[in-house]
Amino acid sequence: MLNMPVDVIATFNVQGKIRPNYIRLEDEEYALQTYKIENIIFSREEKYAGMEAIHFCCNIIRNGCAQTIHIKYHVKTHQWILVCDG
Repeated sequence: MLNMPVDVIATFNVQGKIRPNYIRLEDEEYALQTYKIENIIFSREEKYAGMEAIHFCCNIIRNGCAQTIHIKYHVKTHQWILVCDG
């Protein structure tokens, strides 16, 4: 499992719930591209070694095709991580 830090634009509602809206990823030419998160399939709270995180499974449209991605928001560090099988 490979974890890579990524840029994410997110919003918070009045109850404090976080929702990722856009993610920035490198394309095949190593240029940064911004993708709209079309929908969130699920989200769940997780704890690894005492570190709280929120795991999001989302769909984006990349090169005209729907792609499912997994990202985690680490609550303590405020860092977004792209989770990849590798």
